[in-house]
Amino acid sequence: MHPNQKKTMSFFKNKNVTLTGATDGIGKSLLLKLLCEGANVVFCGRSERKMESLFNQLKELPKAKYSSMVFDIAEQEKVYKFIEFAYNKLNSIDLLINCAGINTGKSEVIDLDLSKLEVMMNVNFKSPLILMQEVGKRMKELNSGTIVNILSTVCLFSNETAAAYSASKAALDSVTKIFNKEMREHNVRVVSVYPGGTNTNFRAIDRPDYMPPDEVAEIILANLKAAKTASLDSIVFRPMVEKNFG
Repeated sequence: MHPNQKKTMSFFKNKNVTLTGATDGIGKSLLLKLLCEGANVVFCGRSERKMESLFNQLKELPKAKYSSMVFDIAEQEKVYKFIEFAYNKLNSIDLLINCAGINTGKSEVIDLDLSKLEVMMNVNFKSPLILMQEVGKRMKELNSGTIVNILSTVCLFSNETAAAYSASKAALDSVTKIFNKEMREHNVRVVSVYPGGTNTNFRAIDRPDYMPPDEVAEIILANLKAAKTASLDSIVFRPMVEKNFG
């Protein structure tokens, strides 16, 4: 094995990671890859059923180090409890990945359901913001750390009938960019990730022409393995069939 290859493979070994939305889709793929590389991961998900299924899969990784909580991330008081839980398990957090997200439906702006918008704002913006604030405070004290927010290419292109989801993701996008500038002097990296169409259960219809979640996770983690002197402000990638840009 080439020395550089060995170094790359062990990049996440013993790193302390906190990950949301880990029981399905991109989050699940990120979790499995991080555990396979030797990271210590505290993660959460909303579904008891999906968490149980995930645990059955994790039995195949007997040396994996992880802890988890099941709760609805829209409930912000539980987000604070999750942060406390993560620090109790890990002592410190090297990498925070906000991956949990929800899209409760499409509609034209004129028909937008404000109650659905509120749920999406809680899950896609407010709860990730709380995690950024609380974890960011401790990273600032340590002068070290990385925060990754999984956004969407909806932040970069206007899509009809996706106003509520786009608004919630755009709110997080805006705050992430500002936080990136504020935390640079404290040696904390804040990364915006904009994946395009991904074929996950997030979609009502199977899209085999879209990116598989494993590939999306691999792209994200590969970029995080960049040199320590690099600032990864944003990572943008799409399936080849997607042309809603430019």
